[in-house]
Order: sequence, then C-alpha cells, then structure tokens
Amino acid sequence: MDPRDQALLATCPVVAAPRFGALSDMPNGQRIVVARNGWFVQTRLDWLDSITALGPEPPTMRLPYGEVQERLRFSFGPLPIRMIEDFVAYGRAHLPDEVAGVLIYARSTGRLRLAICEAERASPIHIDYRRPPMAGDETVAVDLHTHGHGPAFWSADDDRDDQGIKVAGVFGLLDQRVPMACFRLVINGLYKPLERHPWQATQAHALRSEDEGPSAMRDGWMWRVMRRWQRG
Repeated sequence: MDPRDQALLATCPVVAAPRFGALSDMPNGQRIVVARNGWFVQTRLDWLDSITALGPEPPTMRLPYGEVQERLRFSFGPLPIRMIEDFVAYGRAHLPDEVAGVLIYARSTGRLRLAICEAERASPIHIDYRRPPMAGDETVAVDLHTHGHGPAFWSADDDRDDQGIKVAGVFGLLDQRVPMACFRLVINGLYKPLERHPWQATQAHALRSEDEGPSAMRDGWMWRVMRRWQRG
C-alpha cells in the first residue's frame, strides 16, 4: 500500500460493525463505520462521543454486518442554559449588530466557560471576529453567534465558516421577547441538526407562561427544564 494511503487510513480508519459483538472502543479521533443499516462517522474528543449517519438511506445491497445506532454524548453533560442565556443577553445589549461567542471546554476541569469573541467588524448582517485566547488544555466545544433582528438560520457564510468539529448555535429575532435558535453538530463539513436543545425548552416554557400568567414563572422552572434535557 502507498505510504500516503496508509497515513490516511491511520487518520480516519474504516471498520465494519460487528454483527454478534459490540463495536470496539476508540481513542480520540474519527473513523468510518460500515453497517448493515448505513454508513456512519464516529467521532471521539475529550468532550464529545458521537456516531452520526453519513446518509439518510441504508445501502441497497444487504451487507453482512451489524447495525449501528446514532448517538450524541457530551462529557460535560447538557448544554448549559444559563451560559446560553448570558450570551443572548449580551446579543440583545449590542443590537442591531451581530455578536459571537464560544463555550470553551477545559480538559482539566471537565467544564465549560463562556467567552465573548472580540469583533473586528460588526454590522446587523455580518461579523468578523477573533476568538479569545485559550489555555493549553482548552478547546472550543460550542460556537455561538446572533443574527440580530433577523431570524435564526444557517447562511452560506455560516456553512463556509463552520469547519472542524463543534456544536454551532445561532440566535435570531433578539428584539422579540422570545428569540429563536438553531443548533447543529458540525463534523468536518457534515451538519447534523440538533432538533432538541435546551433553548427549545426555554422558548416553549416562555410561550406557555405568556398564556398561563405570572404564576407560571414560579421558582424552580429552570431546574425542571434542565432535568428534562438531561433525561433526553
């Protein structure tokens, strides 16, 4: 085998899903898993353990392998709603311009921290920014930005900028009482929408509270939101 091909396979190996046993553990990195029900990319990082389908349909040919199910696990637990709320508050304070921030994971503590990105140029429709400095054991786990008064959606600029491996979140309609949000898992150009995320529960609760009156905003509702998210 050509040494260049050997290097590529060492970086991203291809394995068959076992039919009678369990899929073997893997170190940090990435591999392709061929299964009876499709092709999958498995990714391991200090903060991430995921298996994501590479396509919506299983192969036409009946492969003699086992099946694989998608999964998504964060070592730090659920996405921290309070940090996300702090970021949204920062975005509101800087309307009409867009803002950007990151949730940084530290291997030494196993926790996230929110850091706001320094804007080089910002407008209501675009932002150029620099990420904050990080310690040697830190990495960006979640990339956040806003669309100001506009809706939350993934633009062509977002698709171009969202590279590597991370969770990405965008917030829009920040001038309204309940902003909207979209989240997705980014894996080297593969985008997996995260339909269930903690802000979704927060938004639903806020809309219900509008109908139920002030008594709905009693102490402890944030705890219940977080528990629902943790249970998945």
